[in-house]
Amino acid sequence: METNNDSGQSGGLLDALEHLEAVAHVPVKQRYTDAAQLAKTIASDAYENGIPQDALGRLLKVLTAKNNLDQGTITPLIKNLYPQERIASKHVTQVVCCLGPSKSKPSPATQALLVRWLIMTYDLLEDRTHLGKLYAVLFNHLDMISLRKPLCHLLSLITRRKHVKPFRIQALMELIQTAGGEEKELMSLLKIFKNYYPEIIIGDLGGSRRMTLFFKHPDPEWSTHAKLLQDQNMERVQAAQQSSYQVLHRGMVKRSRIEVIIPVLQTSRVSNKHTSLEEIRDIEHFVDKLDTVELPNQIISTLGDAMAQKYLHLVQSEAANDRLDEWLKGFLADKLEQIREDDDDEPEILSFVLGFLEGYTSFTKALLPSVRAFLESYLSIWNGQENRDQILRLLQYLPIEPYEGLRETFFGPLEHAMLDSAISSRIELLNFYSALITEWGVRLRTQPSVSEESFPSSKVIKHAELLASSLQELAPTTVGSDKSATPIVLSVLQFYKSLAGLFSHASGNANIRLTVPIAPTVYSIAFTPTVSVISGLNSILAGYKSSFEASLASNVIKPPDAPEPLYRTELVNQFNGYVMDMCNLVWRNRALNTEDPNAQGCLVPASSTTALTAYVRNVNEAARHYDRESAFHLSLASIFSLSHHAAFANLSAACFAEIEESQNVADHRPKLRKPVTQKALQALEKDGGAKITWQEYRVHMLDWLEAVGSRGTSDLMRSTMKALRKE
Repeated sequence: METNNDSGQSGGLLDALEHLEAVAHVPVKQRYTDAAQLAKTIASDAYENGIPQDALGRLLKVLTAKNNLDQGTITPLIKNLYPQERIASKHVTQVVCCLGPSKSKPSPATQALLVRWLIMTYDLLEDRTHLGKLYAVLFNHLDMISLRKPLCHLLSLITRRKHVKPFRIQALMELIQTAGGEEKELMSLLKIFKNYYPEIIIGDLGGSRRMTLFFKHPDPEWSTHAKLLQDQNMERVQAAQQSSYQVLHRGMVKRSRIEVIIPVLQTSRVSNKHTSLEEIRDIEHFVDKLDTVELPNQIISTLGDAMAQKYLHLVQSEAANDRLDEWLKGFLADKLEQIREDDDDEPEILSFVLGFLEGYTSFTKALLPSVRAFLESYLSIWNGQENRDQILRLLQYLPIEPYEGLRETFFGPLEHAMLDSAISSRIELLNFYSALITEWGVRLRTQPSVSEESFPSSKVIKHAELLASSLQELAPTTVGSDKSATPIVLSVLQFYKSLAGLFSHASGNANIRLTVPIAPTVYSIAFTPTVSVISGLNSILAGYKSSFEASLASNVIKPPDAPEPLYRTELVNQFNGYVMDMCNLVWRNRALNTEDPNAQGCLVPASSTTALTAYVRNVNEAARHYDRESAFHLSLASIFSLSHHAAFANLSAACFAEIEESQNVADHRPKLRKPVTQKALQALEKDGGAKITWQEYRVHMLDWLEAVGSRGTSDLMRSTMKALRKE
């Protein structure tokens, strides 16, 4: 809110800004206005009063685009970008997006000044975590020498553990190697990385103190003045609010034609002993006046006001809920009739209201009767595209009811409308089922126990698992053609991760019954040559295993003298087969064998196993014929192990290099140049190289994987292999 005095103070700035926007892209010789004088006016006013949020966005739009302003005009503008309020995240994104070498972007000097401005305004951002979301973009510009110093400083402020990745460590070290004597900032950033993962970044960075530095604030006086301007602006706003007894509501600004569908919060004829929602100033005032609040004239206006929603949820007014439901019933019925008659000229109005309903429903965690009735009718005529996000988010709050009824009323029409040739539609549908099952799991944990027959979630899970399996089958032929789709395997993993989280509560609640993933889905993921995917699968299997063990040992969900087992033997053996096969692949060097108890050989047919064995033998013979000295022996049984697997091979090499470095293996001593095997380790030790046993290496590899954030494989192996439980 601004006073008249504020408007007068900012008038000169806004006029100058409007002229600057007009001349910024006009060549110098064609201008009739002195851009430098306009910049001086803006800078002077900004220093005195600060720049309002909207004006800041407009000025940044000029500065972050290619323009015809000279550097002498741009520099004072950036140096006087004093924000009057907290800086919105969209303005931060605007600045970050202008970085980089391109003719359509500002000059390198301007980019460096803008990054410097982000450093100085870091404490003034509306959401400091927003910069962390742009970490990858900022890091990728470190190869620009003109931006390196301020970027390293900015990255040092926002770096957190999740940002320190092996590929970033490698990139940073390569930059240091090529930078020569100008790598002080890079060394300081690497030191910050090392603080998070000292066991990965080997070496004493402190040995070259002259190469490192502590980043200092570019201009402390600038930040002090900026905070002073913001404090003064806050005092003016608070004074204006106190004079009107109200917080700023939507009715105080001009609203669009669509927005007026949801009326402004307004309460008439409030007695002296009561308070209207419009008069609530802050949360403390709200708590103090909770018992004296009068309902607004139109209850539907509460959909657009967060404080009003909290009030309705706390007081649980049956009359208010009935009024809200009645309004929605009439509005949604009218929209349905218009859609059926193809007479809906303003579809954006329905989208607008559904957006508010989505927010309200996510707060209350329950569908209003009118909304449920609307969805039931709307799905039968829905085209599967309009309002898709809102429809899916509303449906995840369906109540727990028999699966057959929900299938006929909601799930069937939903899938009929959504399933098309786009793989992204199937992924969105799987994500919906995942969200629905998660929401049901939260409710089930608060309900009395029921029998398995009356528990519909198991059937929904089985149906969703079939959808996930079909996605895996489609992956080889469609994922490349639908670039907008989330990688299929990650969506499937996320679905099973949600199930693993739900099943972790099964041992204490009879409402939750474990299911076992479909075998083709498990094994198709198991052979994906990506560490994160295999780690995710192993983490899920470890979670399932823990849930099975806890449930089978629990007396809460099944009395000790119960005649029937909690889970069928066939089901438990099937899951144990998955675990055994993964251990055989990764740990025991017995890939694809079916001789161990419960082992299924990853369901690879015997004829295929024989053919693969012959192929590997031929590869070995060809390698020895080509280069007998450096060739190493492969076997099908160990080709998916920690040291040979396509996903783990590079990590295994890096892990063993770390072991050699920790043992101070000098360059003249032999080092391992092939995948780690028991025989290779024995030969290496005999020749005077690193000394470590096969078991010690594998345990160290599990520890190393944990350190780089890939815990799943370690969790499954340690919970399964008896020899590892003592490690």
